[in-house]
Amino acid sequence: MASRRRVPSATFDEATAVLDEPDWRHFEQPELSPILRGALDAFYKNGFRGTTVRDISQRVGVTMPTLYYHHGNKEGIFTALLECGTKDVLARAYAARDDGGNDPARKLANVVESMILRTLAFPRLVTLEADVRYLSPPNRDRFETVRTEVEGVVRGIIREGNRRALFSASDPIVTARALLAMCDALQCWYDECPLKPHAVARKYGAIALKTVGFRAGT
Repeated sequence: MASRRRVPSATFDEATAVLDEPDWRHFEQPELSPILRGALDAFYKNGFRGTTVRDISQRVGVTMPTLYYHHGNKEGIFTALLECGTKDVLARAYAARDDGGNDPARKLANVVESMILRTLAFPRLVTLEADVRYLSPPNRDRFETVRTEVEGVVRGIIREGNRRALFSASDPIVTARALLAMCDALQCWYDECPLKPHAVARKYGAIALKTVGFRAGT
């Protein structure tokens, strides 16, 4: 039976979910309620600031009081969508890292692949993350803490590779942030790419290894 682990100190409650380690490459589409499906369409088209509760209610065909009843306000709806896109991202990062065993190169490639596969599985949800800066501090902090912890996973792998003289990244912090930004940006052009998601993920894993200065056989 596959080993199972619980991720420490995650932010969203769902991010602490137990994950079967071999499943980190497999993503299921989230089950969105009709309200969240309509809201995703509106936020994706107009952004957080350009969307109103009235816009969402008209798309969904429910009254504004109904939306307020289920989600409190526009920010509550937006946060619910963010949770759908990030609920197990940290668990997957840990699972991908651990699947690399004692090999920092494999660990880094795995984690980058997991980020790429998430971006391609939920491209519209990932797009919403650019508007996190408009949320109130409690909600913004909840999301940014998850992002910081994922960055910490990548940074830790890079530092391990440097210590073992397998990588030559001069600044692990900047490098980790650059790699994650690279993963986020993929959804901007992937529609024109003929490659399947797993093929793109492997290529990005290879790019990440070149970025940290890894050379096979060292």
